[in-house]
Amino acid sequence: MQAIAEEISSGKYDLVLLQEVWVKKDFESIRVVASSVLPYSLYFHSGVIGSGLCVLSKFKIIDSFYHQWVVNGYFHKIHHGDWFGGKGVGYCKVVTNEGIKINVYTAHLHAEYDTNHDEYLAHRFLQAFDTSQLIRHTRHSGDITILGGDLNTEPGSGAYRMLIHNTNLNDAFVSKHGTRPDYLGCTNETLENSYTPRQLRRQNHPGKRIDYIMFSSSNAYNMSTLECKNPLPSCVPGQGFSYSDHEAVSTTFEISLSMTGVIRFTAAI
Repeated sequence: MQAIAEEISSGKYDLVLLQEVWVKKDFESIRVVASSVLPYSLYFHSGVIGSGLCVLSKFKIIDSFYHQWVVNGYFHKIHHGDWFGGKGVGYCKVVTNEGIKINVYTAHLHAEYDTNHDEYLAHRFLQAFDTSQLIRHTRHSGDITILGGDLNTEPGSGAYRMLIHNTNLNDAFVSKHGTRPDYLGCTNETLENSYTPRQLRRQNHPGKRIDYIMFSSSNAYNMSTLECKNPLPSCVPGQGFSYSDHEAVSTTFEISLSMTGVIRFTAAI
């Protein structure tokens, strides 16, 4: 957590969305370290252990709420834990110095656990649909919409396609790189990650892309992706382990304004 906090406080990012921050103490330590560059922050409380979702922002947060999914795993699957997190969608509205209102959504869909017997496929699909409906009915209060998080679903899957179709959001990676092979932007089980199981490494498994930043803008604005990448090295500098079992994703956007020119900001998950 210390390494993550130091990276977040580097000043590279204007908006940071984190998942799996299960311990409030960890959030507080990150918040304190990053407060000089990201003075506004929010943790979404939910369930027994917390949602794990939080936002740190350079811009002022003026509104927020949390929407818990109805379908969210099984309470008797204690070793999976998704049900106890009370998972859902965290929302906040931030306002830039230029007065642009950004509706920010972050989510962590149910984990897969077993690729060969995915008993939570329907759960993720319904969570994705619920998320898309929430975005559709709340986005109009802002100028820009951003969804970022661990969606636990790969490009081309039903949940991914439904989410894109129902919200008209743009996948920032596709927006920048096109439909190149997904392993170029893999965020989980990559060969370089220290937490990837040895069995997958022996199979030369390239990994999968399941973490996303998605975006859209109102008709009054033009929004484009200048950069979308995995910004962190494979291991924490000076250590033999990675920052997380997931690779971080950062995107730099350019927003064209009809009256005041162009602004840029960088979001990360």
